[in-house]
Amino acid sequence: MVIDASVVLNWYLADEAYSHAALELLDRYISNEVEFSAPSLLEHEVLNGLMIAKKRGRIEQEKVRMAVEGFLGLEIEQQYISSFFPKVVYFSETYSLSAYDASYLAVADEEGIEFITADQDLYTKVKKDLEWVKWI
Repeated sequence: MVIDASVVLNWYLADEAYSHAALELLDRYISNEVEFSAPSLLEHEVLNGLMIAKKRGRIEQEKVRMAVEGFLGLEIEQQYISSFFPKVVYFSETYSLSAYDASYLAVADEEGIEFITADQDLYTKVKKDLEWVKWI
């Protein structure tokens, strides 16, 4: 399954609404029940989300460091999106999404697997048409 930064950030930010559901997914990944995939921008989005959370006082510097180390240690399979550009453009234009969000859709579509998100705006825009996009 493809996961996005909204799912990953729920692992590390205890005040997120869906941290319990996200941690259940993480447990399934660690126990090899599921595999995760994502576009290569996932690392950048996770780090950016953690840094914003730090600026807002939601997480301390040491926990940011530990979160990044833990995240990188998971070795989630990441796809370079250069070969998916036409799909990224399609999803972005069709659903009025950022290229970032459309990249997750493109990877899931290309691999023929589910995409799990905790991004309400993204989910709302695509849920009617894309049955393989699932709410966390």
